[in-house]
Amino acid sequence: MADFSPWQQRAYDQTIAALDAGRLGHGLLICGPAGLGKREVALRMATHVLTRGEPAAAQRSAQLIAAGTHPDLQLVSFIPNKSGDKLRTEIVIEQVREISQKLSLTPQYGIAQVVVVDPADAINRAACNALLKTLEEPQPGRYLWLISSDPARLPATVRSRCQRLEFKLPPREESLAWLQAQGHSEASAREALD
Repeated sequence: MADFSPWQQRAYDQTIAALDAGRLGHGLLICGPAGLGKREVALRMATHVLTRGEPAAAQRSAQLIAAGTHPDLQLVSFIPNKSGDKLRTEIVIEQVREISQKLSLTPQYGIAQVVVVDPADAINRAACNALLKTLEEPQPGRYLWLISSDPARLPATVRSRCQRLEFKLPPREESLAWLQAQGHSEASAREALD
């Protein structure tokens, strides 16, 4: 797994500490500006949840997650339209019903189940209404994480049932230092930040 940027590492550490202390609910709204690595943090958190931090299980789960085949992790995003010629522009009620159905089943590996919806702000109104039932009646060991760059587009009823993990733009100097540590020249790093 690639190393996190400092802002990703802070978000990950904060959330894992809350999870391990039993303070993280089943519904999590991961929000902030686009391009800050929210999905990568969510997938690394899923690895932690699905293995409970055991190194041997973590390696296998990481391989399954990377391959997109972990039976207890479901990634929900845009699907092809009815004719199959392009992707839909919103997440529809059928996808949310699949989420509810999946989370009602026993985890295949017996530890937990995680569903990551990205981008959650693309869930249409009917699907949001269907999602409320899943958020209101959590099963133990089931996690529903919504990733959003524009959480205001989600209904207040959905937002209010989720804890928030907010990504904020990092300070310019921290971003500059990180870009330079990745091998970018100071000039190109400053240009990229501008």
